[in-house]
Amino acid sequence: MPNQTQNVSVAIARLKSFHDELGILDVIACGDQAIPALRNILFERERSGLYQTRCRAVDALSALRAHNVLIEFLQVERQITDPIERVGEDAVINAAALALASVREQRVLELLLRLARRPVLTGVIGALGAFEAEAAIPALIDALEEDASRVTAAGALRKLGGRARAALTRTVDVRLPTETSESVSSVRRRRSALRLLAELGRSQIPWRVLRRLMRDKDTELAAFACEIGLVSGPASERKGIVGRLIELVGEANWMVQEEIEACLVAHSDSAREVVASYLSKTPPVGENKAARTETEGILRYVIARM
Repeated sequence: MPNQTQNVSVAIARLKSFHDELGILDVIACGDQAIPALRNILFERERSGLYQTRCRAVDALSALRAHNVLIEFLQVERQITDPIERVGEDAVINAAALALASVREQRVLELLLRLARRPVLTGVIGALGAFEAEAAIPALIDALEEDASRVTAAGALRKLGGRARAALTRTVDVRLPTETSESVSSVRRRRSALRLLAELGRSQIPWRVLRRLMRDKDTELAAFACEIGLVSGPASERKGIVGRLIELVGEANWMVQEEIEACLVAHSDSAREVVASYLSKTPPVGENKAARTETEGILRYVIARM
């Protein structure tokens, strides 16, 4: 009969095998006796970038409720410069963070908040969102800037609902790194924040904020602010909003142009007169002829659909 040590060794060997999916079950069956060996696997650096075995070790440790080992792993300060190794390490960090998502302890929340300073770590953002803690809101908003974590962060902010509204309202006006030289990632954060605010209740977005956003340099954000304004803004402002949408048509890409078209058609009562007036006027001297021609073509199509 093999002893317990032999059982653990065999189970660990199966865990490391890419061809044996039952290895993790064998390790879990060994109980706490397997934790030291699993810890060794988890903490071992893998310069090749391969992460599957270490992630399976995370799953086994989680099943064995060895949360302290996972916390210890996430607390390690890492200085990894090789991009291949970094990708693998990040995958293991994400797995360990998600494995702790159900451990609702303050020390875990604080650890995740520290790790979230690198918002590209999607698993960390997902675990942080699972806490549904107001303390996580700034980190979740920062994660809206990252392509990898934006969807995860947005989902977490939706769950927080009204508790996130004030922070989202502030961030739509924050342009980074400077007010006059905004990065692409900052624009993406503000777009996402405005769409989340609209989901939480368009009528609750302050009118002063919408008015500023309608004049934003980013045409997508400005167009969406106008769309919200036509629904929730004062009736006396609607013709002006339509006029702003017409200005944006010539600057926007085709996707935003389609959104503007749909918006003008949906608000034909407010838009028809303004659109017709634009089409009837002689273009001012010096106006970009190509942009004017494109705008007129789109507006004639809009009129036909009204």
